[in-house]
Amino acid sequence: MSVWDDPELQSGGEFVKFENPGDKVSGTITAIRKHRFDDGNVVPQIYLTDDGGDERTLTAGQVRLKAALSEQRPEVGDHITVVFERSEKRAGGKTLKHFAVTLRRKAEEAGPPF
Repeated sequence: MSVWDDPELQSGGEFVKFENPGDKVSGTITAIRKHRFDDGNVVPQIYLTDDGGDERTLTAGQVRLKAALSEQRPEVGDHITVVFERSEKRAGGKTLKHFAVTLRRKAEEAGPPF
């Protein structure tokens, strides 16, 4: 493996944005890494090839999305679908976004061993 194959050095194409309820991304995970924001906050960052064949980067900065990913623990090779369901107004002018995350495990696609 070359240093250029390291997920930390690869660019993941267009960033996924969830602006309106119903926005979604769906595809096969090609890499997962930690992303550190300037304030020190660390979140998962998922590189995927979407169902249309484009490279995309999903940064899980929203607390509900990060929690859903931590709960389901996706892995490279899994097919993931993330749907922005709704936003909720919170105190102090904050907004909490709610997401549905579904996975199809790579192991499930392989079928039973013979």
